[in-house]
Amino acid sequence: MFTRLPDAEPNLRSALSTAITQLSELGPAAKGAPVPAAVVAASPGAGKSRIARELLENFAGDKPVVFHAPTLALCKEAADHAREIGGTAHVIRGRFAPDPAEPDRQMCRKSALVARGIRLGLNIRESFCFNGDARCDQAESCAWLRQFEAEEVTGHRYMATSYLGYPDPDEYDGRLRVVDEAFWAQQLSFVTISIDDFRLPRTFLRHLTRRGRKAHSRINAHADLIGAAHALVDALIAGGSPLDLPYSADEYRAFARLEYSAKADIPAPTPDESEDQQSQLLQRAEDALRYVSRYASVWTCLADAKEAGRRTLERLRLVNAHGRTAIRLCRKHLSEHRQPMLLLDADADPEILGALDIDLQRTAHMTLRPNAEVVQVHDRRMTHGSLLKGARLREDWRSVIRREVLSDRVGQGGGVLVGASRKVVMRFFADAGYDFEGLADDEASRRMLETPLHGAHWLWFGGRALGTNRYRDFSTVIIIGREELPVDALEDYGRALWGDRAEADLELVDPDEAGALRLPEQEVLYEMSDGSAIAVSVPCHPDPMIRRVQLQTRELATRQLVERLRLARSETCKRVILGCNMPVPGLPVDDLVSWAAFCPSRPAAALIDAVLEKGGVRLSDAGLAEDAPGVFRTPDSVKSYRKRAGIDACAMLGTLSPALRRQMHIMYLQEDRPYARLCEALVLAGSGEDARRRSGMIWGPLKQCFGAGEEDTKGVRSDAVNAGHRIGTSTVTFS
Repeated sequence: MFTRLPDAEPNLRSALSTAITQLSELGPAAKGAPVPAAVVAASPGAGKSRIARELLENFAGDKPVVFHAPTLALCKEAADHAREIGGTAHVIRGRFAPDPAEPDRQMCRKSALVARGIRLGLNIRESFCFNGDARCDQAESCAWLRQFEAEEVTGHRYMATSYLGYPDPDEYDGRLRVVDEAFWAQQLSFVTISIDDFRLPRTFLRHLTRRGRKAHSRINAHADLIGAAHALVDALIAGGSPLDLPYSADEYRAFARLEYSAKADIPAPTPDESEDQQSQLLQRAEDALRYVSRYASVWTCLADAKEAGRRTLERLRLVNAHGRTAIRLCRKHLSEHRQPMLLLDADADPEILGALDIDLQRTAHMTLRPNAEVVQVHDRRMTHGSLLKGARLREDWRSVIRREVLSDRVGQGGGVLVGASRKVVMRFFADAGYDFEGLADDEASRRMLETPLHGAHWLWFGGRALGTNRYRDFSTVIIIGREELPVDALEDYGRALWGDRAEADLELVDPDEAGALRLPEQEVLYEMSDGSAIAVSVPCHPDPMIRRVQLQTRELATRQLVERLRLARSETCKRVILGCNMPVPGLPVDDLVSWAAFCPSRPAAALIDAVLEKGGVRLSDAGLAEDAPGVFRTPDSVKSYRKRAGIDACAMLGTLSPALRRQMHIMYLQEDRPYARLCEALVLAGSGEDARRRSGMIWGPLKQCFGAGEEDTKGVRSDAVNAGHRIGTSTVTFS
């Protein structure tokens, strides 16, 4: 059921004002208790973030509020809006973000050392910034510290969502935490530990007291730990349950504490040490602590499962990693922040949030009808493998993109956005000659985002497609394929969120005879704009919880990318092309098409390329090869295709949109050169007269040029008209 657009804003204001008022009256949750939250799940582009900022000024303008957005750029955009409406906003940049005062430097002046400290789990402020009287020697010039000075910290804070995984950077005590867009995936982590490493003695554990005497209790505890490690690995290899081993939950937790005790024996850096001293301490810690938290998490997982009364393990299993047997552990990390949360997420899932210990006290849903013509390919999945390996398939998509770019230029002219997985996007750029080898991922991403390819802009599924308004005025969006996680990666998400529950088991997919994991197919209905019922078989995970994760990462990731065009509030009807057969919730389909019918033929692709590059195409063998060399490389290739399938101007025009067809003119022309023959051509122009003028501009001096139906198409020379001149007495040239 769609909400009427005129009702959207008042309904959103009502839902948000109620949620903000209720949450503002709550205090922080106690340690270990669920965090209270309210969800406003309105369609992308409904205006929930904008309205929330406006209401926050009215209801909580003088209260400390932290607003999280997926990226720093979106934080700056949100803070600018808050200032426009009279609020005071402060953007907190990350340590590795560019310093706005010196863009060639990062906010933190010791970013390389800090990155190593973060990987070790150190308290960064105490180790590198300040700790009592000890201060970093770069403190006076540190842009990251400067943003927390009293005169800088005013009003509501705007921070990237990644900050949710870290303690607050200072004493700013927010009363409310607003999170714009989904954040659940960053609360999960996955570790892989070699079984050989796990069974080795822990050389980083100290067996001596501070006085240098042997601590026999430590030696015995270490021996017990290594014995348990061998028993665990043996049980996993034998296919048995490690929970049948003769250890209690308390003993497993004691093993975890013993692993962690290594941290206490290694001093952390202090802010007043030199960079060389800090680096040496980090090196020592890296050598000793590389696996401490990972090893400890294995024992903690076993203890949790024991306490839950489990007989089997779901979060921990054996895998083959790079040819070696390893332990794979799936973990979730509950938020350290205790403030009530207002979640602005069109795709919010209560089961996923509940698994992260978030107590949903209020939920509001709103779905708006997109103002768009939605065309979907119904007979192709367009898998990652087919797109990455299929050069011919990518070439067909290139023709589709070029056709839509051409149609857009003669239509609304807003621009075309193409979306796919990042690997597929990169492959299209590689096909066009771009080389990103040796570039950092961020730099490669920046270049792809900023470089139009085939006349379109490009984006990929995931965080880049969340929240941004950069493409709101575009007219067309094309989705190539879908984001389909491998089954084991999908199940890892499920294991991390819901694995080892006391009351239920996950329904995991069994490997086939070849060891491959294949999802069963399930019939899923398309949402058709005319209300008709049409279904398609789609691979779906059999476990209802993991299916929720699949919906988030596959179907709803597609919708999020499509909604960068802000369809619901668009004043003009936009065009959406879904290039796979997967139904997408919230995008009613107007036209289901086969790939064969939708994909341009080679002559049509040649027409599109030539019109985009030159404004027209000649249909002779030599003309097609010269005007569209990307499609027909030689006249012989044209001749061969013509014999097999024929080349017909009307058929080529039939593949174009009605608006574009109306501006295409069939012309007959003869170039002013020896032995030139009269040939058929297609020209983009506003009128027949304009088509004749453009023909001369494209192909140079012409002996003859006339439109279909204007003259006898056989043997006409002197009576043909070119740009208002009689042809046959003198040659007309065009400039």
